[in-house]
Amino acid sequence: MTIKNRPFSLAGRQNATPDSVERPASLWLSESLHTFWRKAVRTPWRNARRSMRRALAAGSDAGAPVSVDTTTELAVVPFAGRFPPPLTQCEVLAPCQYRTRLHPLSVNSTKDECVHYVDHTVDAPAMMLEHLTDQYWFPYFGLLVSQQGQVWRHSYLGPFQDGFLTRVKAIVDRPLPDGSKEHLLYPDRLARIPRIAGEYLLLAGSDQPNYGHYLLDVVPLIRLGVKMGMPMLTWTLRPWQRAVVARLDVPPGLIREIKPEPVFLEHAITSNRHCGAASINAHPQTKEVFSVILANIEKHAPAAERPRRLLVCRGVRDARNIRNRRTMIEALAPLGFIAIQPEKLPFDEQAMLFSNAEFIVSEFGSGMVNAIFSRPGTKLVEIIAEGQFDPWSSHFGAMNRFEHVVLFQHQSQEALLRDPRHLKDSEFSYEVDVPRLVETVDALMRE
Repeated sequence: MTIKNRPFSLAGRQNATPDSVERPASLWLSESLHTFWRKAVRTPWRNARRSMRRALAAGSDAGAPVSVDTTTELAVVPFAGRFPPPLTQCEVLAPCQYRTRLHPLSVNSTKDECVHYVDHTVDAPAMMLEHLTDQYWFPYFGLLVSQQGQVWRHSYLGPFQDGFLTRVKAIVDRPLPDGSKEHLLYPDRLARIPRIAGEYLLLAGSDQPNYGHYLLDVVPLIRLGVKMGMPMLTWTLRPWQRAVVARLDVPPGLIREIKPEPVFLEHAITSNRHCGAASINAHPQTKEVFSVILANIEKHAPAAERPRRLLVCRGVRDARNIRNRRTMIEALAPLGFIAIQPEKLPFDEQAMLFSNAEFIVSEFGSGMVNAIFSRPGTKLVEIIAEGQFDPWSSHFGAMNRFEHVVLFQHQSQEALLRDPRHLKDSEFSYEVDVPRLVETVDALMRE
Protein backbone atom coordinates (compact mmCIF):
# COMPACT_ATOMS: atom_id res chain seq x y z
CA MET A 1 0.00 0.00 0.00
CA THR A 2 2.83 2.39 0.77
CA ILE A 3 4.34 4.22 -2.18
CA LYS A 4 7.71 5.59 -1.40
CA ASN A 5 7.62 9.28 -0.59
CA ARG A 6 4.82 10.00 -3.05
CA PRO A 7 1.09 10.80 -2.87
CA PHE A 8 -0.89 7.71 -3.70
CA SER A 9 -4.23 6.56 -4.98
CA LEU A 10 -5.91 3.84 -2.98
CA ALA A 11 -7.23 2.50 -6.25
CA GLY A 12 -3.65 1.42 -6.90
CA ARG A 13 -2.89 3.97 -9.61
CA GLN A 14 -0.47 6.86 -9.43
CA ASN A 15 -2.36 10.08 -10.12
CA ALA A 16 0.12 12.08 -12.19
CA THR A 17 -2.02 15.08 -13.12
CA PRO A 18 -0.19 18.41 -13.55
CA ASP A 19 -0.83 19.53 -9.95
CA SER A 20 0.82 16.44 -8.49
CA VAL A 21 4.00 16.86 -6.45
CA GLU A 22 5.55 13.89 -8.23
CA ARG A 23 6.01 15.68 -11.58
CA PRO A 24 7.88 18.96 -11.05
CA ALA A 25 8.77 19.39 -14.74
CA SER A 26 5.18 19.03 -15.85
CA LEU A 27 4.15 21.36 -13.05
CA TRP A 28 6.56 24.05 -14.23
CA LEU A 29 5.25 23.85 -17.80
CA SER A 30 1.63 23.83 -16.67
CA GLU A 31 2.14 26.79 -14.36
CA SER A 32 3.95 28.75 -17.07
CA LEU A 33 1.13 28.19 -19.55
CA HIS A 34 -1.46 29.11 -16.93
CA THR A 35 0.36 32.35 -16.08
CA PHE A 36 0.67 33.25 -19.77
CA TRP A 37 -3.02 32.58 -20.39
CA ARG A 38 -4.05 34.60 -17.34
CA LYS A 39 -1.95 37.64 -18.23
CA ALA A 40 -2.33 37.54 -22.03
CA VAL A 41 -5.93 36.40 -22.42
CA ARG A 42 -8.14 36.25 -19.36
CA THR A 43 -7.32 39.55 -17.66
CA PRO A 44 -7.40 41.67 -20.88
CA TRP A 45 -10.68 40.05 -21.94
CA ARG A 46 -12.25 40.64 -18.52
CA ASN A 47 -11.17 44.29 -18.58
CA ALA A 48 -12.55 44.68 -22.11
CA ARG A 49 -15.94 43.34 -21.04
CA ARG A 50 -16.06 45.79 -18.13
CA SER A 51 -15.25 48.65 -20.49
CA MET A 52 -18.04 47.57 -22.86
CA ARG A 53 -20.54 47.46 -20.00
CA ARG A 54 -19.52 50.97 -18.93
CA ALA A 55 -19.92 52.25 -22.49
CA LEU A 56 -23.38 50.73 -22.85
CA ALA A 57 -24.46 52.26 -19.54
CA ALA A 58 -23.05 55.72 -20.27
CA GLY A 59 -25.68 58.42 -19.99
CA SER A 60 -28.33 56.10 -18.54
CA ASP A 61 -30.10 57.01 -15.31
CA ALA A 62 -31.81 53.62 -14.95
CA GLY A 63 -29.18 52.10 -12.67
CA ALA A 64 -29.82 51.50 -8.96
CA PRO A 65 -26.83 52.16 -6.66
CA VAL A 66 -25.42 48.91 -5.30
CA SER A 67 -24.39 48.66 -1.66
CA VAL A 68 -24.32 46.10 1.14
CA ASP A 69 -27.48 46.05 3.24
CA THR A 70 -26.20 46.58 6.77
CA THR A 71 -29.38 48.07 8.25
CA THR A 72 -32.32 45.77 7.51
CA GLU A 73 -33.22 43.75 10.59
CA LEU A 74 -35.56 40.82 10.09
CA ALA A 75 -38.08 40.14 12.86
CA VAL A 76 -37.17 37.13 15.01
CA VAL A 77 -39.72 34.32 15.31
CA PRO A 78 -39.46 30.95 17.08
CA PHE A 79 -38.25 27.99 15.05
CA ALA A 80 -41.23 25.74 14.39
CA GLY A 81 -39.59 23.00 12.33
CA ARG A 82 -40.21 24.78 9.04
CA PHE A 83 -39.10 27.90 7.17
CA PRO A 84 -39.78 31.21 8.91
CA PRO A 85 -42.45 33.49 7.36
CA PRO A 86 -41.43 36.13 4.80
CA LEU A 87 -39.11 38.88 6.07
CA THR A 88 -38.43 37.09 9.36
CA GLN A 89 -35.64 34.96 10.78
CA CYS A 90 -35.44 32.15 13.31
CA GLU A 91 -32.75 30.52 15.43
CA VAL A 92 -32.43 26.83 14.62
CA LEU A 93 -29.36 26.16 16.75
CA ALA A 94 -28.29 28.18 19.77
CA PRO A 95 -24.80 29.70 19.99
CA CYS A 96 -22.23 28.16 22.32
CA GLN A 97 -18.72 28.73 23.66
CA TYR A 98 -15.60 26.64 24.09
CA ARG A 99 -11.92 27.27 24.83
CA THR A 100 -8.83 26.99 22.67
CA ARG A 101 -5.38 26.07 23.98
CA LEU A 102 -2.01 26.88 22.45
CA HIS A 103 -0.08 23.60 22.58
CA PRO A 104 3.36 23.87 24.24
CA LEU A 105 5.02 22.55 21.06
CA SER A 106 3.39 25.18 18.86
CA VAL A 107 5.33 27.95 17.13
CA ASN A 108 2.97 30.91 17.04
CA SER A 109 3.10 33.68 14.48
CA THR A 110 5.18 36.81 14.96
CA LYS A 111 2.45 38.77 13.15
CA ASP A 112 -0.90 40.09 14.38
CA GLU A 113 -2.60 36.78 13.65
CA CYS A 114 -0.95 35.30 16.76
CA VAL A 115 -4.01 36.44 18.77
CA HIS A 116 -6.10 33.73 17.07
CA TYR A 117 -3.89 30.96 18.46
CA VAL A 118 -3.31 32.00 22.07
CA ASP A 119 -5.72 30.62 24.67
CA HIS A 120 -9.13 32.25 24.25
CA THR A 121 -12.88 31.64 24.23
CA VAL A 122 -14.57 30.90 20.93
CA ASP A 123 -18.09 32.19 20.35
CA ALA A 124 -19.62 29.65 17.97
CA PRO A 125 -22.59 31.41 16.32
CA ALA A 126 -26.17 30.31 16.18
CA MET A 127 -27.57 28.76 13.02
CA MET A 128 -30.13 31.20 11.66
CA LEU A 129 -32.60 30.88 8.81
CA GLU A 130 -33.60 34.12 7.06
CA HIS A 131 -36.56 34.50 4.70
CA LEU A 132 -36.01 37.14 2.00
CA THR A 133 -38.35 38.00 -0.85
CA ASP A 134 -37.83 39.15 -4.45
CA GLN A 135 -34.09 38.67 -4.78
CA TYR A 136 -31.74 38.27 -7.72
CA TRP A 137 -29.39 35.34 -7.09
CA PHE A 138 -26.06 35.37 -8.91
CA PRO A 139 -23.75 32.36 -9.23
CA TYR A 140 -20.49 34.20 -8.62
CA PHE A 141 -20.18 34.36 -4.81
CA GLY A 142 -23.89 33.51 -4.53
CA LEU A 143 -24.85 37.16 -4.14
CA LEU A 144 -28.44 37.94 -3.22
CA VAL A 145 -29.31 41.41 -4.53
CA SER A 146 -32.66 43.15 -4.18
CA GLN A 147 -34.30 45.07 -7.01
CA GLN A 148 -33.15 48.20 -5.23
CA GLY A 149 -29.49 47.13 -5.44
CA GLN A 150 -29.09 46.02 -1.81
CA VAL A 151 -26.68 43.09 -1.36
CA TRP A 152 -27.75 40.80 1.49
CA ARG A 153 -24.95 40.69 4.05
CA HIS A 154 -25.17 36.91 4.55
CA SER A 155 -24.93 35.98 0.88
CA TYR A 156 -21.15 36.16 0.42
CA LEU A 157 -18.10 34.76 2.16
CA GLY A 158 -15.83 37.01 4.21
CA PRO A 159 -15.49 40.81 4.12
CA PHE A 160 -17.20 42.40 1.14
CA GLN A 161 -15.01 43.41 -1.80
CA ASP A 162 -15.88 45.31 -4.96
CA GLY A 163 -14.43 42.38 -6.90
CA PHE A 164 -17.48 40.32 -5.90
CA LEU A 165 -19.50 42.37 -8.38
CA THR A 166 -17.19 42.16 -11.38
CA ARG A 167 -18.81 39.06 -12.89
CA VAL A 168 -22.38 40.32 -12.56
CA LYS A 169 -23.16 41.53 -16.06
CA ALA A 170 -26.10 43.60 -14.85
CA ILE A 171 -23.84 45.61 -12.53
CA VAL A 172 -21.62 48.33 -13.97
CA ASP A 173 -18.81 50.10 -12.13
CA ARG A 174 -18.64 53.79 -12.97
CA PRO A 175 -15.51 55.83 -12.13
CA LEU A 176 -16.09 58.92 -9.97
CA PRO A 177 -14.13 62.20 -10.08
CA ASP A 178 -12.37 61.43 -6.78
CA GLY A 179 -10.91 58.20 -8.21
CA SER A 180 -13.36 55.86 -6.49
CA LYS A 181 -16.13 53.86 -8.18
CA GLU A 182 -19.86 53.55 -7.84
CA HIS A 183 -21.68 50.35 -8.78
CA LEU A 184 -25.03 50.45 -10.53
CA LEU A 185 -27.53 47.61 -11.02
CA TYR A 186 -29.53 47.66 -14.28
CA PRO A 187 -32.64 45.50 -13.69
CA ASP A 188 -33.70 45.77 -17.34
CA ARG A 189 -30.74 43.52 -18.21
CA LEU A 190 -32.26 40.83 -15.99
CA ALA A 191 -35.76 40.95 -17.42
CA ARG A 192 -35.47 37.56 -19.15
CA ILE A 193 -33.73 35.52 -16.45
CA PRO A 194 -35.62 32.52 -14.98
CA ARG A 195 -38.07 33.32 -12.19
CA ILE A 196 -38.45 30.73 -9.42
CA ALA A 197 -41.56 30.69 -7.24
CA GLY A 198 -41.91 28.81 -3.98
CA GLU A 199 -39.76 28.67 -0.87
CA TYR A 200 -36.29 27.12 -1.14
CA LEU A 201 -33.40 26.77 1.26
CA LEU A 202 -30.32 27.98 -0.65
CA LEU A 203 -27.34 25.61 -0.59
CA ALA A 204 -24.86 27.34 -2.90
CA GLY A 205 -22.58 30.15 -1.80
CA SER A 206 -20.81 30.15 -5.15
CA ASP A 207 -20.72 28.28 -8.45
CA GLN A 208 -17.06 27.54 -7.62
CA PRO A 209 -17.41 26.04 -4.13
CA ASN A 210 -14.60 25.80 -1.63
CA TYR A 211 -14.40 22.28 -0.17
CA GLY A 212 -13.81 23.36 3.42
CA HIS A 213 -16.49 26.02 3.50
CA TYR A 214 -18.97 23.68 1.85
CA LEU A 215 -18.46 20.97 4.44
CA LEU A 216 -18.58 23.23 7.48
CA ASP A 217 -21.12 25.84 6.35
CA VAL A 218 -23.45 24.17 3.84
CA VAL A 219 -23.55 20.48 4.75
CA PRO A 220 -25.22 21.17 8.14
CA LEU A 221 -27.88 23.16 6.24
CA ILE A 222 -28.51 20.17 3.97
CA ARG A 223 -28.90 17.96 7.03
CA LEU A 224 -31.40 20.49 8.43
CA GLY A 225 -33.35 20.54 5.16
CA VAL A 226 -33.55 16.74 5.21
CA LYS A 227 -34.80 16.69 8.79
CA MET A 228 -37.45 19.32 8.00
CA GLY A 229 -38.36 17.72 4.67
CA MET A 230 -38.18 21.17 3.07
CA PRO A 231 -37.14 21.89 -0.56
CA MET A 232 -33.59 23.06 -1.27
CA LEU A 233 -32.00 24.84 -4.23
CA THR A 234 -28.45 24.70 -5.54
CA TRP A 235 -26.32 25.26 -8.61
CA THR A 236 -25.39 22.12 -10.52
CA LEU A 237 -23.52 19.90 -8.07
CA ARG A 238 -19.91 18.86 -8.60
CA PRO A 239 -19.07 15.14 -8.38
CA TRP A 240 -17.60 15.48 -4.88
CA GLN A 241 -20.71 17.35 -3.72
CA ARG A 242 -22.90 14.57 -5.06
CA ALA A 243 -20.79 12.11 -3.08
CA VAL A 244 -21.41 14.12 0.10
CA VAL A 245 -25.13 14.45 -0.56
CA ALA A 246 -25.34 10.70 -1.19
CA ARG A 247 -24.31 10.09 2.44
CA LEU A 248 -26.91 12.50 3.89
CA ASP A 249 -29.97 10.36 3.12
CA VAL A 250 -31.52 13.10 0.98
CA PRO A 251 -34.88 11.94 -0.46
CA PRO A 252 -35.05 12.09 -4.27
CA GLY A 253 -36.22 15.45 -5.55
CA LEU A 254 -35.74 17.33 -2.26
CA ILE A 255 -32.69 19.17 -3.66
CA ARG A 256 -33.40 21.02 -6.92
CA GLU A 257 -30.39 21.69 -9.13
CA ILE A 258 -30.36 24.62 -11.55
CA LYS A 259 -27.81 25.87 -14.04
CA PRO A 260 -25.27 28.35 -12.61
CA GLU A 261 -26.91 31.43 -14.09
CA PRO A 262 -28.72 34.41 -12.57
CA VAL A 263 -32.28 33.73 -11.37
CA PHE A 264 -34.99 35.74 -9.65
CA LEU A 265 -36.22 34.18 -6.41
CA GLU A 266 -39.62 35.08 -5.03
CA HIS A 267 -38.72 33.43 -1.72
CA ALA A 268 -35.09 32.85 -0.71
CA ILE A 269 -34.33 31.04 2.55
CA THR A 270 -30.73 31.84 3.37
CA SER A 271 -28.63 31.60 6.51
CA ASN A 272 -25.86 33.35 8.40
CA ARG A 273 -23.87 30.18 7.67
CA HIS A 274 -23.39 31.33 4.06
CA CYS A 275 -21.01 34.06 5.23
CA GLY A 276 -18.62 31.51 6.75
CA ALA A 277 -19.93 31.72 10.31
CA ALA A 278 -19.44 27.99 10.94
CA SER A 279 -16.11 27.63 9.19
CA ILE A 280 -14.47 30.55 11.01
CA ASN A 281 -15.98 29.65 14.39
CA ALA A 282 -16.79 25.95 14.16
CA HIS A 283 -19.91 24.85 16.07
CA PRO A 284 -19.78 21.50 17.93
CA GLN A 285 -23.11 20.59 16.29
CA THR A 286 -21.10 20.02 13.12
CA LYS A 287 -19.60 16.86 14.64
CA GLU A 288 -23.08 15.34 14.98
CA VAL A 289 -23.78 15.90 11.28
CA PHE A 290 -20.55 14.25 10.19
CA SER A 291 -21.04 11.36 12.58
CA VAL A 292 -24.16 10.54 10.58
CA ILE A 293 -22.23 10.85 7.32
CA LEU A 294 -19.40 8.64 8.57
CA ALA A 295 -21.81 5.95 9.75
CA ASN A 296 -23.32 5.84 6.27
CA ILE A 297 -19.89 5.75 4.63
CA GLU A 298 -18.80 2.84 6.81
CA LYS A 299 -21.75 0.82 5.46
CA HIS A 300 -20.36 1.14 1.93
CA ALA A 301 -16.58 1.46 2.36
CA PRO A 302 -14.55 -1.61 1.43
CA ALA A 303 -12.54 -3.25 4.17
CA ALA A 304 -8.90 -2.21 3.82
CA GLU A 305 -5.79 -1.57 5.85
CA ARG A 306 -5.35 2.20 6.06
CA PRO A 307 -2.38 4.20 7.32
CA ARG A 308 -2.50 5.65 10.82
CA ARG A 309 -0.20 8.57 10.00
CA LEU A 310 -1.12 11.00 7.23
CA LEU A 311 0.73 13.89 5.62
CA VAL A 312 -1.92 16.06 3.95
CA CYS A 313 -0.59 17.98 0.93
CA ARG A 314 -2.26 20.74 -1.05
CA GLY A 315 -2.53 20.61 -4.81
CA VAL A 316 0.60 22.20 -6.25
CA ARG A 317 -1.40 24.62 -8.37
CA ASP A 318 -3.01 26.11 -5.28
CA ALA A 319 -1.87 29.31 -3.65
CA ARG A 320 0.44 29.04 -0.63
CA ASN A 321 2.54 26.43 -2.38
CA ILE A 322 5.40 24.85 -0.39
CA ARG A 323 8.64 25.04 -2.35
CA ASN A 324 10.36 22.21 -0.45
CA ARG A 325 7.36 19.89 -0.20
CA ARG A 326 9.27 16.89 -1.55
CA THR A 327 11.94 17.32 1.12
CA MET A 328 9.19 17.42 3.75
CA ILE A 329 7.60 14.24 2.38
CA GLU A 330 10.93 12.41 2.37
CA ALA A 331 11.76 13.57 5.92
CA LEU A 332 8.47 12.30 7.38
CA ALA A 333 8.39 9.00 5.49
CA PRO A 334 10.78 7.23 7.94
CA LEU A 335 8.35 8.17 10.73
CA GLY A 336 5.59 6.25 8.96
CA PHE A 337 3.73 9.15 7.32
CA ILE A 338 1.97 8.56 4.02
CA ALA A 339 1.54 11.64 1.83
CA ILE A 340 -1.89 12.17 0.28
CA GLN A 341 -3.60 14.83 -1.78
CA PRO A 342 -7.23 14.50 -0.58
CA GLU A 343 -8.80 15.95 -3.73
CA LYS A 344 -7.37 13.01 -5.69
CA LEU A 345 -9.33 10.50 -3.61
CA PRO A 346 -13.06 9.65 -3.54
CA PHE A 347 -14.95 11.40 -0.75
CA ASP A 348 -15.72 8.13 1.05
CA GLU A 349 -12.04 7.17 1.07
CA GLN A 350 -11.03 10.58 2.40
CA ALA A 351 -13.45 10.14 5.30
CA MET A 352 -12.20 6.63 6.06
CA LEU A 353 -8.55 7.68 5.95
CA PHE A 354 -9.09 10.50 8.43
CA SER A 355 -11.36 8.47 10.70
CA ASN A 356 -8.61 5.84 11.03
CA ALA A 357 -5.73 8.29 11.45
CA GLU A 358 -4.04 8.70 14.81
CA PHE A 359 -1.54 11.37 13.72
CA ILE A 360 -2.02 13.95 10.97
CA VAL A 361 0.46 16.48 9.62
CA SER A 362 -1.33 18.91 7.36
CA GLU A 363 -0.68 21.97 5.29
CA PHE A 364 -3.12 24.77 6.05
CA GLY A 365 -6.08 24.42 3.70
CA SER A 366 -9.46 22.86 3.01
CA GLY A 367 -8.09 19.32 2.93
CA MET A 368 -7.59 19.49 6.68
CA VAL A 369 -11.36 19.83 7.16
CA ASN A 370 -11.57 16.07 6.58
CA ALA A 371 -10.24 15.76 10.13
CA ILE A 372 -13.87 16.37 11.13
CA PHE A 373 -14.08 12.57 10.79
CA SER A 374 -11.16 11.99 13.21
CA ARG A 375 -11.53 11.06 16.83
CA PRO A 376 -10.99 13.44 19.79
CA GLY A 377 -7.38 13.24 20.93
CA THR A 378 -6.04 12.80 17.38
CA LYS A 379 -2.61 14.42 17.06
CA LEU A 380 -2.64 17.19 14.45
CA VAL A 381 0.38 19.23 13.39
CA GLU A 382 -0.56 22.11 11.12
CA ILE A 383 1.89 23.92 8.84
CA ILE A 384 0.91 27.49 8.04
CA ALA A 385 2.72 30.50 6.57
CA GLU A 386 2.52 33.78 8.41
CA GLY A 387 0.17 36.39 7.06
CA GLN A 388 -2.88 34.12 6.82
CA PHE A 389 -5.06 36.04 9.33
CA ASP A 390 -7.63 33.28 9.38
CA PRO A 391 -8.57 31.76 12.77
CA TRP A 392 -10.62 28.84 11.46
CA SER A 393 -8.01 26.14 12.06
CA SER A 394 -7.43 27.19 15.66
CA HIS A 395 -11.12 26.94 16.41
CA PHE A 396 -11.56 23.79 14.34
CA GLY A 397 -8.85 22.00 16.32
CA ALA A 398 -10.34 23.08 19.64
CA MET A 399 -13.88 22.13 18.65
CA ASN A 400 -12.73 18.63 17.72
CA ARG A 401 -10.60 18.35 20.89
CA PHE A 402 -7.45 17.47 18.96
CA GLU A 403 -3.88 17.61 20.22
CA HIS A 404 -3.37 20.50 17.85
CA VAL A 405 0.13 21.89 17.26
CA VAL A 406 0.49 24.82 14.88
CA LEU A 407 3.84 25.59 13.25
CA PHE A 408 3.88 29.05 11.69
CA GLN A 409 6.58 29.52 9.07
CA HIS A 410 8.07 33.00 9.39
CA GLN A 411 7.59 35.37 6.43
CA SER A 412 9.14 38.78 5.89
CA GLN A 413 6.88 41.78 5.40
CA GLU A 414 8.39 42.22 1.93
CA ALA A 415 7.27 38.72 0.90
CA LEU A 416 3.75 39.27 2.24
CA LEU A 417 3.38 42.60 0.43
CA ARG A 418 4.78 41.25 -2.82
CA ASP A 419 2.40 38.28 -3.12
CA PRO A 420 -0.71 38.64 -0.92
CA ARG A 421 -2.01 35.07 -0.68
CA HIS A 422 -5.70 36.08 -0.57
CA LEU A 423 -5.66 37.61 -4.05
CA LYS A 424 -6.77 35.41 -6.94
CA ASP A 425 -3.83 33.90 -8.80
CA SER A 426 -1.35 35.04 -6.14
CA GLU A 427 2.04 33.46 -6.67
CA PHE A 428 2.82 33.34 -2.94
CA SER A 429 4.93 30.35 -1.91
CA TYR A 430 7.08 29.51 1.10
CA GLU A 431 9.43 26.94 2.59
CA VAL A 432 8.91 24.75 5.62
CA ASP A 433 11.47 24.48 8.40
CA VAL A 434 11.72 20.71 7.91
CA PRO A 435 14.14 19.95 10.79
CA ARG A 436 11.83 21.81 13.19
CA LEU A 437 8.83 19.94 11.79
CA VAL A 438 10.48 16.53 12.25
CA GLU A 439 11.60 17.47 15.76
CA THR A 440 8.06 18.53 16.67
CA VAL A 441 6.45 15.42 15.22
CA ASP A 442 8.94 13.19 17.03
CA ALA A 443 8.29 14.96 20.35
CA LEU A 444 4.51 14.68 19.93
CA MET A 445 4.81 10.98 19.09
CA ARG A 446 6.61 10.38 22.39
CA GLU A 447 3.99 12.16 24.49
